[in-house]
Amino acid sequence: MQFRQHQHHAQLQTLRLLAWFVVLLAGLTVTVNLLLGLAYKLVIPFAIGFPALFFETNTAVVVLFVLGGCLVETQRLRDGGGTRVAHWLGGREVTDPDDATERRLLNVVDEMALASGQAIPRIFVLPKEDAINAFVAGWGPQDMVLCVTRGALDRLTRAELQGLVSHEFGHIKENDLPLSMRVLALVWGLSLVHGYGQTLMTPDDNGHISPAPWLVGLIFSGLGWLGWVAGRALQAAVSRQREFLADANAIQFTRSRDGLSNVLRKIWHDQQGLAGRMRHPGAGMVASLLLHESGNSTCLATHPRLSERIKRLHGAILPPLPAPLLRLEAVEPRHARGSLNGLLTPNLQAPQDAVKLAEQAQKQRIDADREAMLRLRNLAGPKEQRLIVLALMMDIHNERERQLWHLMSEGLHHAQRILDDVADLMPHRHVPEFERLTGVIATDPIELRRTLVESARDLLRADGKVSPRERLWWLALRHRMETKQDRQAYMRPMTGQGQGLDQLVAHELAHISALTAYMARFIPVDETSGVTSLAGRAWFTAVMARCGVPSTQVHANAPDADALMHALAGVQELSWMMRPMLLKAWVEEAVNHSPQGLLSDDSADALRLAAGLIESPLPPMLDAHYGHI
Repeated sequence: MQFRQHQHHAQLQTLRLLAWFVVLLAGLTVTVNLLLGLAYKLVIPFAIGFPALFFETNTAVVVLFVLGGCLVETQRLRDGGGTRVAHWLGGREVTDPDDATERRLLNVVDEMALASGQAIPRIFVLPKEDAINAFVAGWGPQDMVLCVTRGALDRLTRAELQGLVSHEFGHIKENDLPLSMRVLALVWGLSLVHGYGQTLMTPDDNGHISPAPWLVGLIFSGLGWLGWVAGRALQAAVSRQREFLADANAIQFTRSRDGLSNVLRKIWHDQQGLAGRMRHPGAGMVASLLLHESGNSTCLATHPRLSERIKRLHGAILPPLPAPLLRLEAVEPRHARGSLNGLLTPNLQAPQDAVKLAEQAQKQRIDADREAMLRLRNLAGPKEQRLIVLALMMDIHNERERQLWHLMSEGLHHAQRILDDVADLMPHRHVPEFERLTGVIATDPIELRRTLVESARDLLRADGKVSPRERLWWLALRHRMETKQDRQAYMRPMTGQGQGLDQLVAHELAHISALTAYMARFIPVDETSGVTSLAGRAWFTAVMARCGVPSTQVHANAPDADALMHALAGVQELSWMMRPMLLKAWVEEAVNHSPQGLLSDDSADALRLAAGLIESPLPPMLDAHYGHI
């Protein structure tokens, strides 16, 4: 297609879009007038006719809201482009990340940009979205962005991520972005009132809902429902063939149909379990931009059915595919676009070469872990072992903690090598290695053990604060530095506590509740801000339900330092039978409330440290997490 044909095609698309918008706006205006007229007659049944300018006023208000919203949003999108859309949906830009999945995403985008011959967009991640989805937005190369959900990064293999990204580059290649941005502006105007209401009804980051704003939001959502329907109809009016075309381009860029096909099958599986929806209240407004609709297909669907797309890719309808949480054992080296030129053949074999790069990076990561472990285990000096323990406990990326660690290692010429080796260890090695070393150090004189505990305390609070995770590590260290006689002095297990957790008395349940509330800060998801997440609250409620405490009587308020110590001492006094039962309840509910039933390294480490604190053996489900060590 030549340049002038491109222009003519774009103009026809825009005119068609505007025609549909005028039709829908007229239909919305007529419908609103009919409903308001009917309501007027129901409220005042004996009135003759309608008030002066009744329909004219209704029409003016509808047109003012819709056109005003369209004009305002068009101007905002003109100024902010794709970046505004990404920020509006809660996106976080990715530039040079430490996260393995995000680094893999950057590399895949570089490869697909080269394979498709398109410019590299700015890359954003939607960290609060667990569904598998992605979209591109912008008016052109100068403001183009690619957004990928956290769920896609965590649950797609590299080949599948290539399929997802290549689909979005298919939209870029077919010049779909300007039309999509115009659709977004028009849908914003039509859905303005409904979208504002949905925003008011959305829970905050802690899951709290304010009653007054929620009621106001309900009213606005009801009033704007017709506009929302009109907006979805406008999106559905845009040709669905653009999705088929983008799918075909994805196969051309990757030379494989399996990647994108498996993505669609995983999305289909999610939707069957009602897990494929986007959380953001404005996701419906950008439905035409997404890889697929957030909800199930309806008569207003903006995308073809997933089964139909899969059939076009494979020639047959393949069944849905589960999407478990994946663990990346290696961090890919970051390569710039220019560095790929020597890796690609004229036949655009970038994906195949990229897979080789990923395999090489994974092998390098495993080799680095093995070599680091060998070097660390060859260090037998008391000071070296204490420094390794401190390095395993600290946040290596925390500048103040790192500075204090170096100060403690003064005089040791290979101190930096120790820190680098600890950083090269796989995450699941940290706690087992911590237990091995502290088991050796526990035989040292009490003065040396006390000094280590004090050093750890100073190190973990070097930045002026102690996080819940750091406090748990410090408690585990202090516990392991005590002798068996010391533990027996304060750990006096009780007897006669019944046969189950639901038979404990009130003060024992209070201790369990406080300690479980503390653990809920980083189970079943990683601790980020010290505030218990929604998943953590659900985990806490489920554990307490096993103890016979109904959800109406539980309070997930994490204890302070003194209350934590009191609760821990109370749990340590439970019988030898009750403590393993409590740990098993923690682990099983953590698995039940983790994405795809897979514990993260952070959650598993917290549970393993807690097991040591209450002197309980590891349940098989938790032990299996470390079984490959």
